[in-house]
Amino acid sequence: MFWRLDPKNLAPGQMVDGWRIVRKIGGGSYAVVYEVEKDGKRFALKVACQVDTRGDPKQTDARARREVVCLQKLDHPHIIRMWAHGRCGDPRSGFLYVVLDLVDGYTLGEWVRRTYPTVHEDVVVFLKLFDALEHMHERGVFHRDLSLRNIMLTKEGEPVIIDFGAADYADAAELTDAQLPPCTPRNRSPEAMRFWRENLHNPEARYTFQATDDIFALGADLYDVLTDPTPDLSKNRPSLQGAVAPASPFKVTQGRVPLDLSTYAMMLLHPSLKERPATAKDARRPLEDFAKCEGPEWRDTRPHLVSAQLPPEPAEGGPAPIEEGQPGGVEVPIPSHPSAVQGAGVAALNSARLALRRPTLVGLLALVVLAAAVAASVLHRPVPAEPPPVARSGSVEQTAPAPVLAEKPTSRPAQLPSSPPTQKEASPSVQLPENSPTLTNGVPNPQKASPRRMLSKVQRCALLVFTLAWVEEGCTGVQTRPEPEACPQEAVDAMRKELGWRMGGGTQPGIVVDVTKRAPEYLTKDEDFFTVHNDGPVTGELARDEGKAPKGTRLEGHLWTTGDRIYGRYRRAQLPGGRTVPICVELTYGRNLGLDKQEGSKPGHAVGAKEANGLAVARWR
Repeated sequence: MFWRLDPKNLAPGQMVDGWRIVRKIGGGSYAVVYEVEKDGKRFALKVACQVDTRGDPKQTDARARREVVCLQKLDHPHIIRMWAHGRCGDPRSGFLYVVLDLVDGYTLGEWVRRTYPTVHEDVVVFLKLFDALEHMHERGVFHRDLSLRNIMLTKEGEPVIIDFGAADYADAAELTDAQLPPCTPRNRSPEAMRFWRENLHNPEARYTFQATDDIFALGADLYDVLTDPTPDLSKNRPSLQGAVAPASPFKVTQGRVPLDLSTYAMMLLHPSLKERPATAKDARRPLEDFAKCEGPEWRDTRPHLVSAQLPPEPAEGGPAPIEEGQPGGVEVPIPSHPSAVQGAGVAALNSARLALRRPTLVGLLALVVLAAAVAASVLHRPVPAEPPPVARSGSVEQTAPAPVLAEKPTSRPAQLPSSPPTQKEASPSVQLPENSPTLTNGVPNPQKASPRRMLSKVQRCALLVFTLAWVEEGCTGVQTRPEPEACPQEAVDAMRKELGWRMGGGTQPGIVVDVTKRAPEYLTKDEDFFTVHNDGPVTGELARDEGKAPKGTRLEGHLWTTGDRIYGRYRRAQLPGGRTVPICVELTYGRNLGLDKQEGSKPGHAVGAKEANGLAVARWR
């Protein structure tokens, strides 16, 4: 008899109102999902049941009814479809069930890790997701848990929003028994977190969920897809609601994510509600333009190298140990993409390629001096005896994750801690293989060298050449300053017409060189200076109003620190409201191009003025 069926443990072959159970797919605190078959077709059957005995069974039933109402309101190709629903067994005590599409594919996090999408493919996926979110909000439905695990992609690459167990709709009864509704903590909006902090000691307070909360959650997913090669595995990620804004996708990927897309992603995460899109329709529109981009930085570039997404190759004799905080192995650093050197656009890419082909004389001389110094120091140092072998850790059992075939059931959210969790951004590190040439003891393979052996002049010359080649290989494209080139006409027009700036000395904006250095580790006690550790992308801001651009306008660009000065070029300005315009602004100090390096500067630590003047130009000098 149906009412005697155990909804938590239905066996293959059992029938639920004509749906034959094939297998159990998964379960959570409020539901269990099965694969079922009817008339030769496969579906997912979601059964409402109180798995967690500490909860209220009546609330479980109410949640299931609310999920049915939400799904009845929706009809969109990128939202999971409900085909049937009912109550099995006794009309009063039987269990509710919902029949849904069986989605054969990956969660969004798995899709990033296993299919290696391009920038354009990421854009297309989120364009469809924001279109689905717009449809949802137009019908008064909020998902409330748009996390990486609640978005799936079919084997054909089509996204599907699943799991409406935490969803809500207008005029629905209040079921939340805490200050905040169920949600993945990482995807909570800043205003929700602020409400939680302000009402820690008020158990009766209830946060009013808004459409902007769903928009922020989807923006958090976009940020993780663009910045994390294994988003479904990573644990130590930068907080999205902290006092310091997370690094932009452009900076994290060293230019592999185009600057415009990076700026858009950061706008979705802006701590101020006024700076974020108010509706899903507003959030969708920029993605429509990005989807039309045809350049190689969109169509041919992946935000992450395949090597950063593959599991580590097991060492001889057993699996490689896994570093703590790096699921799947050590993160492989992402090399610089040409757009990180000269901004986005075809002209910029061509300029970057020229810069890589012709390093300047100063950079080459610096490499020679460095190589000579290293060789001279190591050639007169005795080689230590071979160290004892290091015992490897035991084998680590690794099992392949089972493919996700249906909607993931709703899980009971964990209680928030007394203080919001903070996550530290991982810093990629370069590690050489054990048998690679190193400079530690002055020879390529120190364990094979004789401790008393003296090198001949020929060998010393060979070592010097080898050292130079090795260093240069690690410093591909080193240049002390960028090459002169014409500023794109669109940037000249934007500065003149939209910003009211004049080129050639007419406009000299004051610039905070790098806003991420508000609390840097200074090499001097003078807080008028900041430290630049490497060449790369930079985010500055206007220190005062300039024309039609207000104080605080963000400027995206690039810094060069290899030579005797710090050079900087800013190529994008983000105006209030999130709109970006192209610009051409160079860093200057007095009448000189670039910034003076201050006392305490050394390779890898360039100390420069925290604020400097800029110069709007029609041609980069």
